[in-house]
Amino acid sequence: MRPPHPPFLRAVALALLGAAFGCASEPPVKQVGVLDGREPTVRVYLRSLDPWTETTLAGKGGLRVKSAAGDVARPHPVALARSGEKGLRIDGAEPVTAATFAPMEGSFTLAGKHGFSGTLEWRDGKLVNHVTMENYVLGVLRGELPVRGVAPDAAGAQAIAVRSYTLHYLARNERDFDLDDTTLFQRYVGLRPAPEDDHLRAGVRATTGLYLAYDGVPLKAYYHSTCGGHTTDAPTGLNRDGLRPMKGVHCEFCRDTRYWRWEATLKDDEVVKAAALTGRLRSVEVVERGPGERASRVRVTTDAGERAMHANDFRLAVGPSALRSTNILGIERAADGITVRGGGWGHGVGLCQLGAMGMAKRGHAAEAIAGYYYPGALVKRAY
Repeated sequence: MRPPHPPFLRAVALALLGAAFGCASEPPVKQVGVLDGREPTVRVYLRSLDPWTETTLAGKGGLRVKSAAGDVARPHPVALARSGEKGLRIDGAEPVTAATFAPMEGSFTLAGKHGFSGTLEWRDGKLVNHVTMENYVLGVLRGELPVRGVAPDAAGAQAIAVRSYTLHYLARNERDFDLDDTTLFQRYVGLRPAPEDDHLRAGVRATTGLYLAYDGVPLKAYYHSTCGGHTTDAPTGLNRDGLRPMKGVHCEFCRDTRYWRWEATLKDDEVVKAAALTGRLRSVEVVERGPGERASRVRVTTDAGERAMHANDFRLAVGPSALRSTNILGIERAADGITVRGGGWGHGVGLCQLGAMGMAKRGHAAEAIAGYYYPGALVKRAY
């Protein structure tokens, strides 16, 4: 469908705001351990720092260190060293298997360069950052939206999606951590500043506590860089199950951006390897498309055989920077490979980040932007 006109979006925004705030007596949606009206703490495994053997931890104002060895205040940085699979030496002492480090003034740095708010835990051989939801959301926006020109309402729409995705994982109540800091979940960079950091902060602050709900629970709200004209559903874009709000919508709001259209040349051997085939490449063709005409399955044929595979699996096997999306508009044979014409960057599911920026520049509010990219979901307040 075509994007709604601005008056319609303003109406959508008002409706969503009503759903978000409601009357004063209406309690938030209940989900045990997640939506109890209080800002939750998020446990983030700092996977991006692995592997490491030794590092230095410094807390602002010093550290309070709790472990089996005692509860002590350390005014100076401490040296951490792995010992075996799950042991940790603190300043060279006997190894412990569990420890918590609380900075006296709320923030800490690892290796003198990785800064985080909250506290740090050593558990099951992992460094886990315990951080308030709003500080976590800001740390994700710094990692997932590190571009200039982000309007506060675009940052706010992204914050609503990030908060929803996070609440979905908090509800699972995993033992050791809720999410990690890589793109396996959401890229979280803690206190590292990003371009337009004030606008990111403004977007997070203006949407504090807001998330997307569907069927009464937080939506696992996927998002991506640029859709190239139409978002798609989770089965097509990610080869995963997905709820109705990720069914795909028309989007012209990212038209004036760098990756609206692109062209890539893939060499024969790269394509054959990505399809786990042998022989000489004969052809690559799209055999199935999903919402927005995005490729969902491709077939690679060589003189030794053929293989049909999910388009996103093929994209990841080739390399997501080489094949920016599965919004494939055409495939042609080249001298020593294939030339692919396409649009957008990323899996194409959920919020289009560059589209959200385009909508914000046209005056649309954060709640309306989120409502447009996740049709059928409601913006609600968790705390």
